[in-house]
Amino acid sequence: MDLDALVAPLRADVRGGAAELAGSAVALFEAALAESAATDVEDFRAFLSRLAARTLEAQPSMAPLVTLAATVLLAASGTASVEEARAATRRALDRFRERIRSASREAAARAEGLIPAGGRVLTVSSSSTVRAALLEAAKRRSFDVVCLEGRPNFEGRSLAAALAAAGVRVTLAVDAAVAAVIRGCDVVLTGADSIGDLGVVNKIGTRPAAQAAKSAGIPIYALADTTKILPCGVPQLVEDDRPAAEVWPEAPPGVAIWNRYFEATPLSLFAGVVTEAGLRTPAELEELRAGLELPAELRRLLAR
Repeated sequence: MDLDALVAPLRADVRGGAAELAGSAVALFEAALAESAATDVEDFRAFLSRLAARTLEAQPSMAPLVTLAATVLLAASGTASVEEARAATRRALDRFRERIRSASREAAARAEGLIPAGGRVLTVSSSSTVRAALLEAAKRRSFDVVCLEGRPNFEGRSLAAALAAAGVRVTLAVDAAVAAVIRGCDVVLTGADSIGDLGVVNKIGTRPAAQAAKSAGIPIYALADTTKILPCGVPQLVEDDRPAAEVWPEAPPGVAIWNRYFEATPLSLFAGVVTEAGLRTPAELEELRAGLELPAELRRLLAR
């Protein structure tokens, strides 16, 4: 089985957020299970480890893929036969798919109350959880939203369009204007691709938004279900170079292009993180992270 070819579409997805990519990764694991030729449990677990490694390499900033890898490796452990291991892994994938769907919905529902009637919300790029929270709040009250565009792929435009279609008053602004457009805002809501030792990893532009919010005395919250929370010591990778042509097609000779999608923002800049279990302070999140564990083989993969 050509694992690199199998994960290529996952790597090529430059618009999907963490929840969408996690769903794609579940489907990828299911397709791989159908083709696996492993004949014993040891070979099957080795196959799962190789597949997990390729998946994490494809989207290294996405914590739900770490949680997914841990889920399938734990499911296959302690099984007596390869058939039992496959069946346990399939059940774990089904549960994980439902978990990311329900957890994202619940986090959005809990965050909806942070959006004030008649207020103004600023958001960065396009988080599916933030989108759901804004659309739910729009059914009950009127407010304005400022969407930062999310260079280089402009995901903020799709969020702005969806909100406008729902009757929300929307302003789209370039990312670099955050210090100007944040004036008059009441709250900043962002997504998160991972929460770990470096803080909140999310679309580049999140850190300037958080710094602008702190300077203006405006609370900022990250919306993230618990699949995005990493145990202590797990690396958060943001040094993932993307195609230069996304920033400047046919750039002239002598011009180097720097294009990365993600950056880390210190957790201390956030008022809190809204998960499916409710609002958590930075201190509470650190306590939660300290109690999380990963399978030993996954720890080894992540340390490479």
